[in-house]
Amino acid sequence: MSRDRMVREMCAAVDAGDAESFASWFADDAVYVFANGEPLIGRAAITAATAGAAGALPWVRHVVEQVAEVGADQLFCRFTIETAAPDGTPLALPCVTVIRLAGDRVTDYRVHMDITPALAPAGAPS
Repeated sequence: MSRDRMVREMCAAVDAGDAESFASWFADDAVYVFANGEPLIGRAAITAATAGAAGALPWVRHVVEQVAEVGADQLFCRFTIETAAPDGTPLALPCVTVIRLAGDRVTDYRVHMDITPALAPAGAPS
């Protein structure tokens, strides 16, 4: 399977709220870091956090703009994350994810984005 297709399938799983399918791409001892959050270690922690995050936003859609292979074991991915603010205003949030692989398993997943506009209370500065 191509790496581009792998990333698109991972995004589709998140968009569908399917934490198990998303986490199935990860090695048992994978590390996952979202923005400035604490690292999550292991597939079980990644599954639980992904399932919990699914309820934080009303909906989410990943628009994959670029998947670039860097060497044999790293991907640079650029997305726009479409969702809605708490007041219903549509949002398009830029996101970059860097993925390290061992074979076909994700060993390190780093999400670089600011999700605050999607979580801020209506009328609050973002």
